Amino acid sequence: MDSINHSRNKLLRLFPAPLEPVALEGLYLNQELHRLGTRSQPFVYTNFIASLDGRISLEHPRKRTRIVPDTIANPRDWRLFQELAAQADALLTSGRYIRQLAQNVAQDILPVSEKPEYADLIQWRQSQGLAPQPAIVVISASLNIPIPEILLNANRPIYVATGSEADPLRVQELKAKGIQVIVAGKGLRVQGKTLIAALGQEGFTTLYAIAGPEVLKTLLADQSLNRLYLTHALRILGGESFDTLLEGERLNPVADFNLHSLYYDTAAEGEPSQVFAIYEPAANAAKISS
Repeated sequence: MDSINHSRNKLLRLFPAPLEPVALEGLYLNQELHRLGTRSQPFVYTNFIASLDGRISLEHPRKRTRIVPDTIANPRDWRLFQELAAQADALLTSGRYIRQLAQNVAQDILPVSEKPEYADLIQWRQSQGLAPQPAIVVISASLNIPIPEILLNANRPIYVATGSEADPLRVQELKAKGIQVIVAGKGLRVQGKTLIAALGQEGFTTLYAIAGPEVLKTLLADQSLNRLYLTHALRILGGESFDTLLEGERLNPVADFNLHSLYYDTAAEGEPSQVFAIYEPAANAAKISS
């Protein structure tokens, strides 16, 4: 194993072959996701970090909400999260995330981070002719979303996507704040294909979903997801109140995935080892081969 020991700046690529060390920085950025979509068919991707027992969030110790556990959150995974955000035209998020932002318990104001260690990502966006920051799309049925002033004043386009039966008074309140409201589904809930098509008409070609299980289910139910990035933190957490990747009713049809690539990240002191996995819907491969 000495021959494959690598520095903390390196990962070990397990798949596809050959087995070899690769750099962490640039791992996801070099995939050039911003070139994979079009306005008629935007490229949609999402990212999660999960413990070995499947927890993507646990109950906050003081607030009535669930957040990414600090026992698996780590700077190396966060770097790759930021690289994915850097390639997006728009970020798809949930009302819950916006409420967490208002409560000051969210992971970030919404990437791309403007901290010095991510300055290269801001510069990269500029070099690619992208806006300084991705637009924000909040998916909400209730429209119970107190948009923080820090977002309203951030000079970023903000959209709220909802269903056709959304509360008209709340719709007007959002529009009065300069927020664009997209009707993307019947009833109260948003439908994946309708939402993606509407955002394509707005000029967006690359969409990064950074929300939780409900938004993921919306995308999977309509076969609207093109790529899943999943960090497997090799640590078991337990806990009685938690989120997993998907909850609620069974998917029909189920969503099959193929492995796109796999990287092993050895543990730093006090942190778990982790595996960075990238998956693509099996239906995508079927379309290519047909």
